[in-house]
Amino acid sequence: MHQLGLVFFAWGLLVAAFSVWVAPRLQARFGTAPTMYAVFAALAVLLGVIAAGIDHPAVVIAATIASGAFIGINNTLMTQAVMLVSPVERPVASSSYGFLRFIGGGLAPFVAGQLTAASGGFALAFWVGAGALVVAIAILATGHRMLASAEAAAPAAHGDTPEQALAVPEPAGEGLDLDRLAQEAPTARR
Repeated sequence: MHQLGLVFFAWGLLVAAFSVWVAPRLQARFGTAPTMYAVFAALAVLLGVIAAGIDHPAVVIAATIASGAFIGINNTLMTQAVMLVSPVERPVASSSYGFLRFIGGGLAPFVAGQLTAASGGFALAFWVGAGALVVAIAILATGHRMLASAEAAAPAAHGDTPEQALAVPEPAGEGLDLDRLAQEAPTARR
């Protein structure tokens, strides 16, 4: 059990790092849709590698850990894409997207179990996942222009350059003069 935990710990580290630091840079350099095409293709390849190497634990482990990088990028870009093109307010778009994401995450193990039971092995579930990502690329292509237009308009609407719009803010508390704040605090209460 510890080995499984270590695999998903490494996977999670990649998800976090690539979500926060890599995805914004890729998005600023290549755009949302082009980066999403590459991420979907890479995930499809990794699922194909898992399916083909299902009997080799080292292959499955390596591909699973590597997928964390692409899932991290996808999490950031998909959320950004939904927020850019949604015709409804951001809170509604965000909650709707979250709902669909968690429904999919809840149904996936059930569907994978059914595919495994029907085929007598685990590989079919991964092949179906790879195929779904190829379909996702085709679906993204139908909305490519809409996403590109929304992305081009978004920085202008906020007065930012694309790099400024995608910049990661500094953590709160940096640059604060705590001594000055402590001296002013008593006078502010009077």
